[in-house]
Amino acid sequence: MQTATLSASAASAPTTPAAQRLHPSCPICGSRLLTRLWEVDGYPIVRCGGCSLVFVHRMMGREELAAHYASGDPVYSDDANRDCLDYYYNRLRGLIEARFSQPGKIFDVGCSSGWFLDVMHGWERHGCEIVAADAENARRQHGDRIFHGAFEEYSAPHGYFDVVTLQDVFDHCPDPMAVLSKCRGMLKEGGLLVVKVHNISCLYAKLAGPGFYAIIPPSHLFYYDRGTLGLAAARSGFEVVQSKFIAHRLRLSTVFSRLSRGDKKSVAHRIHRALAGSRLGNVSVLKNLHDIVTILAVKRNALEIEDSTDVA
Repeated sequence: MQTATLSASAASAPTTPAAQRLHPSCPICGSRLLTRLWEVDGYPIVRCGGCSLVFVHRMMGREELAAHYASGDPVYSDDANRDCLDYYYNRLRGLIEARFSQPGKIFDVGCSSGWFLDVMHGWERHGCEIVAADAENARRQHGDRIFHGAFEEYSAPHGYFDVVTLQDVFDHCPDPMAVLSKCRGMLKEGGLLVVKVHNISCLYAKLAGPGFYAIIPPSHLFYYDRGTLGLAAARSGFEVVQSKFIAHRLRLSTVFSRLSRGDKKSVAHRIHRALAGSRLGNVSVLKNLHDIVTILAVKRNALEIEDSTDVA
């Protein structure tokens, strides 16, 4: 699902009665104090008064969302973009391996073509991917350890993995707490969860408001920051041990693709098309606007969770 990015402008708001159901409360903290922020392409966006989580108020089912993930993001998954993605992947690998004395078993949720798994040399590498073409690419390198389908459909072995990663995936999930619960069940005691998402509290997002490039419902359903990620992790039996704003490398043409938010009529998209494949467009730049946050969280055992609940 990493590559399944939908244009906000191209997405049509659902019209069936079932699609009009609204979240009665915050999916993370349970508060019913929800304040309407914006409406983006027919999708109401709200902020929770209890924990500050920002999310699409309308409840979206997996079946309803499936059509939006029929194909991947060609800009993201282009082979020419691989070296840019590897810049982040190699830094994440360093953070993960610093916590383990030797390679173990790793599962990448929404593994796209398997490029992150490719850099995890020596590990037993597994993943799942909803986009058929990307899953097939990943299986060429990693075989049957790649599951083609939604993470919710994956038959997860209990307590098998040392690391589970969700990169550019968690904000797509319609039931985030269920996803974290499943990840916890897959991990060994003391296992590591890695989540990378856009940061709704960065200065860029505050200035841009509903024009922030990551606000593209129904592709992105939830908009997190360090606080709401930490709360979701804690309520799912994890302890956040590290939180990082890791720089990303982007080609200039990709920068304008992201700024266009998929709107092919926008000036940004026209600039992207003009730069695509050109020498100038292929120039890469480092970006770190604190607009993307990565957290590392450790699975707590049942006794630790019970003790923390008693204290609370």
